[in-house]
Amino acid sequence: MSQILQTSRTNPPLNLRFTNPLGNLDGSETYGVRTAPQPNYYVGKAAVDVNGTIVIPPSAQSMLPYDYNNWNDTRAREWNFSIEREIMKDTGLRLSYIGTRGSNLEQRYSLNARPAEINYELQTGQTPPANRDLMRTNPNWAFGNGVLAKNGYSNTHALQAEVERRYSSGLAFQVFYVYTRSLATTDAGASTSGNGAINDTAGSPMVPERGQLLGAPNLSYDQLLRLVYYNSTAIPPHRITWNGIYDLPFGRGKKFAAHTSRWMDALVGGWQLATIGTFRSGTWLSVTPNEYLFGDPTISPDQRMTLTYNGRNQLLYFRGDFDPTRATNVDMSKLTALVPVDRNARVLKPVGAAFDNRVPVTLSNGTVRLTPITDTVNWNARAFFMGPRNWNTDASVFKNFHFTESVNLRFTADFFNMFNHPNNNNPNNATGMVDLSTQANDPRIIQFSLRLSF
Repeated sequence: MSQILQTSRTNPPLNLRFTNPLGNLDGSETYGVRTAPQPNYYVGKAAVDVNGTIVIPPSAQSMLPYDYNNWNDTRAREWNFSIEREIMKDTGLRLSYIGTRGSNLEQRYSLNARPAEINYELQTGQTPPANRDLMRTNPNWAFGNGVLAKNGYSNTHALQAEVERRYSSGLAFQVFYVYTRSLATTDAGASTSGNGAINDTAGSPMVPERGQLLGAPNLSYDQLLRLVYYNSTAIPPHRITWNGIYDLPFGRGKKFAAHTSRWMDALVGGWQLATIGTFRSGTWLSVTPNEYLFGDPTISPDQRMTLTYNGRNQLLYFRGDFDPTRATNVDMSKLTALVPVDRNARVLKPVGAAFDNRVPVTLSNGTVRLTPITDTVNWNARAFFMGPRNWNTDASVFKNFHFTESVNLRFTADFFNMFNHPNNNNPNNATGMVDLSTQANDPRIIQFSLRLSF
């Protein structure tokens, strides 16, 4: 309810703002860049007249509608199947399948948006009006964050394997492996930020209108919703986690120093080692929506190469868009085979003769206009390749010193990121390069602690 009330502040009658649209006083969107500011435009002199007749701004006003026809309770269904078996003494194996289906998820969809300029020109043969809001079906309203409905859906399938050894002979551990395939029309971010656009690649996309697709094809809402159904960008397909505890074999009754003195046993005996760690594959990624794919940009791990670019050590992760002649410390022939010097030959690039995402359109009067296409749904695939993998291991060594029955001192040495292993950040979604001068995780951290119990 709090989110609903917060987002409704821009809706009438809850919107109590009065504005003075100095940038488009003549009804166009270019007035502010064509006209020198007058003295009464500046802070301190600019005023909003709220008396008498109030002039409605020529631009469309923002609003966030709620689709009450599609406002059902969110539902989740789950089914699972497990097999358990002991594979050796004190050690068992569990295999599980878990499936989930989410429905009536919070979803944003575009409504009353400006049609793409190229579609407008192809349909009318005219240049778009100076006030672009006149292209809308209703020029008075702009639903910039879309319409909020409850018709999104998700599907997840997970295979889990677990090996567990119960504490025996000074050793206990668990190892988990999970494979997950999760797809959704709206990910977790849609219910919090909800600011995804039609070309969003982060998991909170907005369902486009037909007029926002190249050629404005006659698609149903279900077909348009299917366009934003892709891999979850928050869930890695593969994940392995483990934890364990081991009694170090030192001291009385152990393999080493079994017959040591009582005082020496107090120092070397009773130590325990605990560890916890994780390994995961990369999350699903997309290339930049500001450029366009003309092939598969992914490369195999043996094709990836390190290079120096902009003074930083970089890793070429996929075939992106950058000038390879500016790279150093690399085999240039191999690099240019993946990212050609000729920008027109690259797999990922802007469209247009000037690489500015504008294409020529012939109008009805015979003139040719360079029309931008960035207001259309980008034809790039979404969340189709995995980013760098990630792993980490933490460990602790600890021992309890018993002075009396009620007084105990515990010493612990914790090692976070024990192997001081750097995990790479995701590649730049335009250049395809990973900046190796930074890392996604903290360096090794060592912590010592004493805890006295009495």
